[in-house]
Amino acid sequence: MFDLIKRDFLKSVMLADGAISLVAGIVLSIDAQPIAGLLGSLFAAKAVLAIGVFLIAWGVFHLAAGRTPNLPAGAVWSAIVGDALWVVASATLLIVDRDDLSLFGIVAIGVLAVGVADIMLLKIVALRGNSSVAAA
Repeated sequence: MFDLIKRDFLKSVMLADGAISLVAGIVLSIDAQPIAGLLGSLFAAKAVLAIGVFLIAWGVFHLAAGRTPNLPAGAVWSAIVGDALWVVASATLLIVDRDDLSLFGIVAIGVLAVGVADIMLLKIVALRGNSSVAAA
């Protein structure tokens, strides 16, 4: 039973990341103006919309990769690198531009960065123990 859980864990993480990213992207795209207002002066509605569109594509990428019989290792590593870049970009915003963020924006970016880092670590752990990943 644990082998089945271990084998399917990475697929589950990729699919969950895809679904969450897709929903978040849709919400950001639809409500870009009010969300931008909550985040602070750093974010214009166009920036929130761009992030939303990116997250829709990111979600579709994860869902497509997660549905394959053997996850392509390149896709998983691309997802890990993308997550790492998201965390670094979030930390940079919090350090460099914190004066242009509202308290809500600071908390939201920080919480989301921690969540993305957690998902990234789950992908790394699952990738190490997964035999159903196809070599790139």
